[in-house]
Amino acid sequence: MRLLPVAIALIAAAIRLAPLLRSDLSFAMRPDDSFEYMQLAHGIRHGCGFARLAGGSCQPPEILRTPGYPIFLALFGDSIRWVLAAQAIMGGVVCLLVAEWIGGCWNLSAGLAAELLIAFDLPSIVMSNEVMAESLFQLALTAALILALRVGSRPRNAILTAAFAGAFAGAAVLIRPIAIILPFLLPVPLLASSRLERRLRLAAAALAFAIPTLALCVWSSRNYYVARYPGLSTVGAINMYYYRAADIVARRRGILLAAARASFARRLGVPYERIYSAAVQSPELARRMNRMGFEVVESYPWQAAAMTLQAAAYLALSPIRSPLARMLGTQGATAGDGLNAGAPSLGRVRMALQSMFGSPLLTALVALEAGLTLVLWIGIANGLARCRRVPNDYQMWVVYLAVSGVLLMVLAAGGEADVRFRAPVIPLLAAAAALGCFPSPAPLADAGEGLVPPASTGCDQSHRIVEESK
Repeated sequence: MRLLPVAIALIAAAIRLAPLLRSDLSFAMRPDDSFEYMQLAHGIRHGCGFARLAGGSCQPPEILRTPGYPIFLALFGDSIRWVLAAQAIMGGVVCLLVAEWIGGCWNLSAGLAAELLIAFDLPSIVMSNEVMAESLFQLALTAALILALRVGSRPRNAILTAAFAGAFAGAAVLIRPIAIILPFLLPVPLLASSRLERRLRLAAAALAFAIPTLALCVWSSRNYYVARYPGLSTVGAINMYYYRAADIVARRRGILLAAARASFARRLGVPYERIYSAAVQSPELARRMNRMGFEVVESYPWQAAAMTLQAAAYLALSPIRSPLARMLGTQGATAGDGLNAGAPSLGRVRMALQSMFGSPLLTALVALEAGLTLVLWIGIANGLARCRRVPNDYQMWVVYLAVSGVLLMVLAAGGEADVRFRAPVIPLLAAAAALGCFPSPAPLADAGEGLVPPASTGCDQSHRIVEESK
């Protein structure tokens, strides 16, 4: 039994490595995003600083993309295949991290269940095979939150563990700007821990807050120094104008998001096709997009709320389809924005389903993903319901992981919502779901099979409370 978590992690890595057997890796390059990341990696390697190398010359200093993923790409030179291989291995590492943590602190069944949900999660598998930041972000995010929770259940070396949690959170901030909320999320389990004495609790929480905040401040200062932009990234302004505000208008007019963006481009004076170019990024443009975008949101608050709720549901439930079809080399991929973008349309859904049904393999995998997604949310719901009777570590783990995962999806819920945004939070949701499906404490037999016995982790108190609540 002690080898089961390792075996599942190896299977997860093998599944993610399998697409590399194809000679054509064009499926790994997502238009715009992947090429911009690669241009930044080339710029780093060829002495441009943190700027894109395009057309043989260095572009202006980058203030759109953050440095974490381009630096990771630069380590592998021009080899996309090695990048994807490293991302596949990271997927296996994430599986093992979650399994060892849940299995050691609660029970083997829950650890294995969480690991299986991550191992066979199709968005995670697909994103590990694209030159995109999701896989690296998933690893940093998972490590940061697991370490923060471990401080509460294993007080020994609390300061050192909190420092490592903060370091991973700082890395996550520099990989994806949406991680800007981590300085506020990370101290929560530390402050709520009843096993740490007050001074140690405050010190650990302060460290977990300070390290990612320092990363945020350092990179924002760099952006101000090179371009007078006082922020982490201009991507928030682009999303606000060309996705959130434009999507509200598209829904009101009953048109596609692409059509609404065309009118927004005329107002801004910068076509959407050029908005990600390094040459047009500036503090002034970001301010204009934020101002005009917020005006639309403030004018139509109910439509903005409806858009956010629908996009969040889409992120939580929708299967990944077009990128999966491209990775498999089958039909079923469609061009353009996702089904969430613009006014809801049964016609678009029908066309997507007809395209998907043309590939039996794609249809079967999407059905499998739908089933696993259903299990995921049923497990989370069961865990949250049980929390009313178990006011201790179990409650903190389930609520903290579920809320953190949902919050990160809600922050990405707009016209830009893409199923790939679910991949980074899958380990958090899978852990919460596994605890909901297997809430019983670890039997002695499980502890003796190789995972850390609960009595040695500091988790025994919560086990007794669960037993008493039954």
